[in-house]
Amino acid sequence: MSFEKLEKHRRVWQQKAMLRRIYQRWYRDILEHVPESGTVLEIGGGGGNFKEFCPELITSDFVFCPWLDLNLDAHHLPFRTASLGAVVAIDVLHHLQDPLDFIKEARRVLMGRGRLILLEPFISAWSWPVYRYLHPEDVDFSIDPFSKGGIWRDAADKDPFDGNMAVATLLFLRKRDRLSSMFPDFHVTEIHYSDFLLYPLSGGFEKPSLCPEFLVPAVCAAEKILQPLSRFLAYRMLAVMEKEDAD
Repeated sequence: MSFEKLEKHRRVWQQKAMLRRIYQRWYRDILEHVPESGTVLEIGGGGGNFKEFCPELITSDFVFCPWLDLNLDAHHLPFRTASLGAVVAIDVLHHLQDPLDFIKEARRVLMGRGRLILLEPFISAWSWPVYRYLHPEDVDFSIDPFSKGGIWRDAADKDPFDGNMAVATLLFLRKRDRLSSMFPDFHVTEIHYSDFLLYPLSGGFEKPSLCPEFLVPAVCAAEKILQPLSRFLAYRMLAVMEKEDAD
């Protein structure tokens, strides 16, 4: 089932220009934070689209896909300690059994000044009703993202596509002080909130777009005007953690 879903996403990517526009902007934003040196690993590569913009990228996913470079578990990365320049993950953290174990693994494999770059759902006052009532994934703020052994009560039955979209908002906003105390040498250096209108109107990979192509420039202009209100309106969060240089 998982492979079929990713294969479907590859077809939608080719057919849906608005979706490509959104992801291309995300890819550009991520690449601005990728260090100049070191190997870059993408976790949860899915359809493999990021490699079009970063050919040297190592792509991977928990689900085996012939168009990706590696099949791996994000909780156990098959790389030497301090061997990577960046670890990138789009819509991965909130699907993981144990997000903290993944962050620890990313910290281990990153070299000094290496970065973990995450793009995740953000639960704002504007996005919460849509995510809560119109999206198939959970929005559960009652979980403890620091729980030993994982955040999923029924881990044995968890599908790789099950997710709790509250995870990033909890870790990087509501419980950021605790996250920082757990990783004193792995600092949150950037939090950027984005995507107020075009992203929800796009319908994503599963639903039809609600915005005609000729209105896209106007919607993008409106988002720029609304940027000062990003904490209240955003659907997405870009979070960057940087590992201290050992020297």
